[in-house]
Amino acid sequence: MARRLPFVWIVLFGFLGLQIGYSGVLLPLRPAFEEIPFPLSDVGLKGIALGDEQFLFRFLARWLQDVGDGGGRLRPLRDYDYDRVVGWLKSLDRLDDQSEYGHELAARYFGALTDPTGGPVRVGKIAAYFRELALADPARHWRWLVWAATRAHRFVKDRDLSERIANDLIGLRDNDQVPVWLPLLASPLYRFAGDLKAAQALESDPTMIERRRQGLNELGRSLGRPELP
Repeated sequence: MARRLPFVWIVLFGFLGLQIGYSGVLLPLRPAFEEIPFPLSDVGLKGIALGDEQFLFRFLARWLQDVGDGGGRLRPLRDYDYDRVVGWLKSLDRLDDQSEYGHELAARYFGALTDPTGGPVRVGKIAAYFRELALADPARHWRWLVWAATRAHRFVKDRDLSERIANDLIGLRDNDQVPVWLPLLASPLYRFAGDLKAAQALESDPTMIERRRQGLNELGRSLGRPELP
């Protein structure tokens, strides 16, 4: 047995060398995924789910995260069709409307694109998706409206989108299921959009001033600081 052991290792290393060489030959023939396919319709999703929508949700969520990896080569996010990305994110929402996995994937992966050329347009599509999501259920998803507001202003630099989100924030000021400070984010968005009159009106509105005080007190309590008078 001891005399056969070196021969076994020779065979193993020989197969390993063949595998490495074979992979090197095939690498140019294995292109990365050229494009994300169009998202499926509700009928298509139900058809391939075979009654187990939760399994399909988990499969598609993982697939969407890794879709740019083809044949060991990565496709940069700046080359993705974000209309299709958003379509698949909405498919995940329809399969499981309680999970936040797709939203975290949208924000921390697809929405983390920093490319100055193609990034703003693509991240703008994620911001628009989050705006739609948040308005459908502000109590659960208001934080994604905050995400959309900050990206629309600071990175996407879309004045129209910023103004629409500012209007959305003002529309939520009577909603007691969102943080009291949420409408305060509208003022800088209005200023960026060029509507100085709307921004100044908000900043001088007594109710908004009171909201600012309440918001600062909430922050102060979380930090163990005394409340403002």
